[in-house]
Amino acid sequence: MSAALEIGRLVVVVALLCAAGALATPKGRLPLALRGVLKTLRRDGAAVSADAPTGADRVPLAKRLLSLVLVLFALLLVLV
Repeated sequence: MSAALEIGRLVVVVALLCAAGALATPKGRLPLALRGVLKTLRRDGAAVSADAPTGADRVPLAKRLLSLVLVLFALLLVLV
């Protein structure tokens, strides 16, 4: 039973981190980790745009703060 709880906790932590990454990424762009995977998987060798977001592309403060809360909650789950 203990192993099942640990696996479940791991799944929840990964899900929280994925949600935080999705929230903190500007609309229309992939999170940083997925951009690296996409670049690796592309056959034509085309580069993935890694430009810094401009003022219009920035993520609202509320979403960034919610993302931070999700990361901190995931950290709490890992440490407990």
